[in-house]
Amino acid sequence: MFFEKNIKQFTINQDLTLDEFYQKFNKKHHNFFCVSNEKNKIVGVLSLGDLARSQPRALNDKSLHVSDVMNVNYYALRYGSSLSTLIDCLKKYRFVPIVDEFDNIKMLVKGDPSKREFHLANHSIKHQEDYILIAEIGNNHNASVDRAYELIRLAKENGAHIAKFQMRDLTSLYGDIESSEDLSTEYVVNLLKKVSLSDEDMYRCFDYCKTIGITPLCTPFDLSSLSKLEKYGLEGYKVASADLTNHELLEELIKTKKPLILSTGMSTDEDIDLAISILDRNYVNYVICHANSTYPAPYADVHLNYIDNLKSRTSSVIGYSGHERGWHIPLAAFTKGAQVIEKHFTVDKSLEGNDHKVSLLPSEFNEMSLAIADLSKALGVGHKRKITQGEATNKIALAKSLFSVNDIEKGSRVTEKDILIRSPGIGLSPRMKETLIGRTVHRDIKANQAFYKSDLEEEIPTTILKTPQKFKWCIPVRHRDVYKLFDAFQPPAIEFHLSFKDLLINDEEVITKNLDSEVIVHSPEQFDGDFILDLFSDNQKIVDKTIELLNEIFNKAKKLGQLIGYNGNPKVIVNCGGHSLDKFFSKNETERRIENFVKNVEEVNTKGCRFLAQTMPPYPWHFGGQGFHNQFTSAENIKKILKKTKCDIELCLDISHSYMWCNYSGDNLSEFISKIGSKVSHIHISDATGESEEGLQVGEGSLNFEQILKAMSVIPKNTTLLPEIWQGHDNLGEGFRIALERLNKLGY
Repeated sequence: MFFEKNIKQFTINQDLTLDEFYQKFNKKHHNFFCVSNEKNKIVGVLSLGDLARSQPRALNDKSLHVSDVMNVNYYALRYGSSLSTLIDCLKKYRFVPIVDEFDNIKMLVKGDPSKREFHLANHSIKHQEDYILIAEIGNNHNASVDRAYELIRLAKENGAHIAKFQMRDLTSLYGDIESSEDLSTEYVVNLLKKVSLSDEDMYRCFDYCKTIGITPLCTPFDLSSLSKLEKYGLEGYKVASADLTNHELLEELIKTKKPLILSTGMSTDEDIDLAISILDRNYVNYVICHANSTYPAPYADVHLNYIDNLKSRTSSVIGYSGHERGWHIPLAAFTKGAQVIEKHFTVDKSLEGNDHKVSLLPSEFNEMSLAIADLSKALGVGHKRKITQGEATNKIALAKSLFSVNDIEKGSRVTEKDILIRSPGIGLSPRMKETLIGRTVHRDIKANQAFYKSDLEEEIPTTILKTPQKFKWCIPVRHRDVYKLFDAFQPPAIEFHLSFKDLLINDEEVITKNLDSEVIVHSPEQFDGDFILDLFSDNQKIVDKTIELLNEIFNKAKKLGQLIGYNGNPKVIVNCGGHSLDKFFSKNETERRIENFVKNVEEVNTKGCRFLAQTMPPYPWHFGGQGFHNQFTSAENIKKILKKTKCDIELCLDISHSYMWCNYSGDNLSEFISKIGSKVSHIHISDATGESEEGLQVGEGSLNFEQILKAMSVIPKNTTLLPEIWQGHDNLGEGFRIALERLNKLGY
């Protein structure tokens, strides 16, 4: 749930023509607007649903006005309605306007009421895996602008999203310190005088933050400082633990209508509840941070389990402001649900001032940042156990399936004596044994053949296979099943998926008759002895072996083409390497290794074949474990490689690979395709989800196949297309058949 207070961008006048509205709609990309009259009072709402219900009027007659199609039966709440009332409304409506007693629009409430949500500048928390890291510079610049700049730069470079400072008007805060009888206060004030920046220098630091792309934030310790920061124009504020009970300052901060992050150190449950009630009744977008205000805080006093208590007290996002030594406690706080993490930041822990002693050095902050990024992915989902891509890979080799002991004729009933449990895990799970017993089989099953899900179903009538029409479709085959699958599908092209053992096969003994089909060969990537092809490597032994193997593969491709009777040059799909084991290469390292590829690929003998480099995902699965891909990933990286390479290299566009890369990098898949499409001569297509779940059946992931089809208009005609479905070859290509039918329905 989120309170949108910048209501102007969500408000339109009822007198706008629909043509004017559509222009504004396309510019704002919102799907809900409040409609106001000439007095700026709410008179209706307009959503995409309202427009859909008014079709075709709204589309065909753009001279109509907003007032002609708006929804006058809208639901709005009065300012001052309780948070529980708002939550109940959001269960029924996606957007709820908040209005005053004169029907003036004050704000818009939107989002899922069951989810905690927070937005500050360009940082958002909407999901469990989202987080914001704050480098609390505070006064660790020790009054040096140069050091402040250095801290800002290092914070940005080491993973911080926000660089935070502190501003105090010491006279407002402490009055005449000379008359104070408290020695600790006298020490603190004298230190603050020594380490504080001037107002102008503080503003220069904020400007520098914006210049390098990190969000500036500041804690105002008094009303005078808040006034100065408001004049500068910060996008939000941090409230110190010491001011959680300072309701006067809190009320003034609320008036700014900006997001707030508040710490709870030195506060009781009652203090926290009072602050939360003030924030909630004013519909503030805020984060409440668990904290212990001791510098450094003993681990025994941190009490991370109190985060659960905070969650029960507020529907806001929870954070953690840590003052203990090290960076491991914030990791635990994150796993407990704290999604805004603040740690003090310094370049030298020996400098004067208590904050330096509890601060993280840049290298430590970087380690924390990387660890939280890993945890963000590792938390995953808790509502349903799902087999991951890596597990699916290992399941085939390690798990077991139900196999036939004997030949079973079509129409026979399966008995317990017909069933054997053994590896690999390619068919029905052993837990389905009792369900399988007594079933009538609708196909001839050979001894030692796996049973499949279809063997549990009623007989499906034979239908004519409907295949893609806009592409030259093909299916993947192995030496052992090429004729069987060809007879079942009659494809215009076949793609041999080679394993390293297939290089030892005497092709003439297996490929014994011509087929009216184009031949494509997919090179193996992984070989005996844990060897992986890599034309980008710095290791000459790896490069030499890669070139030797590729030459063997290209020779085999030519031979397969000849034996099948294909008159053209077979396409050979290659995963070219450029992977790393523990983390992604730096940009400089990635670009340096491109030069290796440019040199090494010239040594591959591609005569009589076409070299197709496959587009790659961020995380490859090598020998059942996850790695990192650095080359043939982004459109920019691919274009750079192709531009520098002298030999003619084409592309195999693997849709699921590139979709996962775009999910990782934040790129748009359609734009990606438009940038590299002219070099594509073969397509692998399947569904995918996230950054590592590939090879899913068409329609069972999160890909928008209609959008992809439009983007693929830039790809040359007669490009071949293969449904690369995980285990699609099982049961005589059942997975491929389903994919081809679905692609046909989608207009491919």
